[in-house]
Amino acid sequence: YPLSTLLVFDSSRNAIPVAWVITSSLTGQDIHKWVGSLAERLRTKDSRWRINAFLVDDPSFGFSAIRRNVKSKLLTCRDAFQCRVLLCVWHVRRSWIRSLLKTCCNIDVQREMFKHLGWILYSSRSVPNAMDAVQEFMEVFVDQSAFMDYFKSQWSPHIESWVSCIRSLPVAGPEPHAAIESYHRRLKYKLFNDQYANFWPRIDWLIHTLTTEFHSLYWLDQYIVETGYFSNLRDESFSTNAWYQALHIPDIDVILDEQNLQVAKVISQTDRNLAYTIWNPGSEFSLCDCHWSNLGNLCKHVIKVAMMCKNRQVARPLLAAQIYRQTLLSLLHNPPDDPVVLDHAILCTTRLQQDIKGWEDLSNSGLLQQLPPELNSQMADNTLLFARSH
Repeated sequence: YPLSTLLVFDSSRNAIPVAWVITSSLTGQDIHKWVGSLAERLRTKDSRWRINAFLVDDPSFGFSAIRRNVKSKLLTCRDAFQCRVLLCVWHVRRSWIRSLLKTCCNIDVQREMFKHLGWILYSSRSVPNAMDAVQEFMEVFVDQSAFMDYFKSQWSPHIESWVSCIRSLPVAGPEPHAAIESYHRRLKYKLFNDQYANFWPRIDWLIHTLTTEFHSLYWLDQYIVETGYFSNLRDESFSTNAWYQALHIPDIDVILDEQNLQVAKVISQTDRNLAYTIWNPGSEFSLCDCHWSNLGNLCKHVIKVAMMCKNRQVARPLLAAQIYRQTLLSLLHNPPDDPVVLDHAILCTTRLQQDIKGWEDLSNSGLLQQLPPELNSQMADNTLLFARSH
C-alpha cells in the first residue's frame, strides 16, 4: 500500500510524522480524494498550522494530482494547503548512487557517472531533448554494462517526465532531503524487520505499527528532550541526522575555493588531522569520501558545503529559476504582437515575481536553495520592459 507522510521539523531538524495517508494506489484519481480532506483536517486540528511546502517525488503525481478537480473545483495542492509545491529528487539520487556503488568499483568513474546523471536531470540547460543527454551518457560510459542495464530498465522510460517536472516545479534543497532520509531509514527499519514478514500484506498491521510502536518512538524522544528523564533510553538516530550535524560544523572548518568549485574540503570534527573531500559541491549530486556517504547516504559534510554555497551564492542557480529566466528572456527579445497575449505575459511575470519571493522565504527556512540576487532584478527589469512595450 502506498504510504504518504506529512512531516514537520523539530529544533534538531528531525522529520517528525504528524499524519500518514494510506491509499490503494498513487494514481491521480485516488490522490485527489484525500488532498482536500487532509488540508481541512489540518485546519480543524489547529488553525494556526501552516504547511511550509508540499514535496512531491513522483513526476506523474506532479502533473496529474496537482491539477485535479476536488469537490467540482480546480483544487491544486498549492491551493489546498496554501503553500509552495516543490519537487523532491531525494529517492532518485539515492537509487542512482546506491546502484553505482554496487555495480562500479572505480571511485573516479563513480563520481563522473554521478555527475553526468545530474546533468541528465538538468539537461534542459544544454539540450532540448532529455534523451539526447541519456544517449550521450550511455556512449561515454558504455563499458559500465551492469549499471546501464539497470538504468535502461528502471529509469530510461521515465527520464523525460522527470525533466519536464523539473522544468515546471522548483526543486527542494538538500537539507530537508537529509531529514527525510533519516525518517525513511527509521521507518524501513521498523516496518521491514524480517520477524514481521508474514504481516506485511495486512493493512491492519501497518496501521497498528505506525500508530503505536512507530509513533511512540517520537513521543518518547520528545518526552526525554523536554524532561531530561530516561536519557539513557533515547534513540541516538534522533540526534544524528545529517542536517542537524551540519549545523554544528563551524564555517572555518570548510575549505571552499569559490574560483574552483570542482571540490571542497571539510575538516573532521573528531580528528583535526583529517579532511573529507566533497566533489561537485553545492549540487544535489555532490559526493563525499566519508564512510557514511560511501554507503549511499547524504552526509553532514555534503549538507554543510551546500549550505555555505547557498549562503555565499557561489553555487549554480536553482534549475527552475534558470528555466523561468530563459522563458522570460525569450519573451523579452520576442514580445508577442497580440496585445491580449502581451497582457497575459505581463500578468504571468508579476505572478512569477511573487512566486520567487515565496521561494526566498522557503530558502531562509532551509527548504529551498537560495536564488541569486541578480534574478530578482532581472525579473523587475523584464516587467518594466514588458510594460513599456505595451
